[in-house]
Amino acid sequence: MTARRKAGKIATMKPAAPPALHWDDVRIVLAIAESGTLSGAAVALHISHPTVSRRLQLIERRLGTRLFERLPSGLRPTHAGEEVRALALRMREDVAALERRIGGRDQAEAGLVRLTAPDAVSEYLLPEVLQALCSSHPRLQVDLLVSNDVLPLAQRTADIALRVTRTPGESLRGRQVGTVAMAVYASRRLAPQARQPGPGVPWVGFDAGLACSGPGIWLAQNVPDSAYRLRANTLLGAAQAVKSGIGFGVLPCFVGAALPDVVRIGEPMAELAQPLWLLMHADMARIPRVRLAGAALAGEIRKASARLAGAGSDEQVAAAHYA
Repeated sequence: MTARRKAGKIATMKPAAPPALHWDDVRIVLAIAESGTLSGAAVALHISHPTVSRRLQLIERRLGTRLFERLPSGLRPTHAGEEVRALALRMREDVAALERRIGGRDQAEAGLVRLTAPDAVSEYLLPEVLQALCSSHPRLQVDLLVSNDVLPLAQRTADIALRVTRTPGESLRGRQVGTVAMAVYASRRLAPQARQPGPGVPWVGFDAGLACSGPGIWLAQNVPDSAYRLRANTLLGAAQAVKSGIGFGVLPCFVGAALPDVVRIGEPMAELAQPLWLLMHADMARIPRVRLAGAALAGEIRKASARLAGAGSDEQVAAAHYA
């Protein structure tokens, strides 16, 4: 073949089509859009920060357009990014609907059940509950996702959710399995200060993320701002601060009672009590293994109802003044 013929053949060859956009690419774009940061997306996807950054660069290079604006506050989707995000949401909803439809065909009372619960419930209530569940139902497998966010059950992030709330959601099927009482707690060495009126009593509070919660509102109404020695963004962080003796704090009774050398100051506050709900999507409730796990969890949690409500042998210190 002459050089001219070779050149002519090369000139008539069609360029290779760019690789298709895969669901995994769309999923990465959606995670970044929802979290607003690469690190947040990495946590949500359970992959490393450098991997998310590299994958985003590859996707943008493949599409030939920027999907996010890099701002000091994080990443904001461009118009192209919003289009990919909208597609990802539709795809995720379609996949979730398909899973709900075909998942109900599995009639075995065995297999994987995904459970989500907030950190305090997971740390101080669920260990004994899950031990009993796994012992009595060895064919069930449990994935526990600890999260203080309200995870959408309709998207199959989890099959069952435990939530401390007065508004569980009308679209979900569930039952109240207990009432979480709250009270003031302090380390044993700080407890005598509860009998001493005055503004000098130190307190542990919450940051803005929990400021609108029941305990956060009570603290804002009863404790002067100058009294706070530490603010935490989780109940677990506040509990450890109370345990270490940094200050008085409002904690769920089942958490405070479990902390060594921590005592309760007075009675639980009725206005702060909140229901503990066990919830699942209506479609998932028809799956035998999910229904079985839900019933078993509800039964075991009800056994701890007295502890949740602040009853029992919790040592108390009489106090007429907190703040």
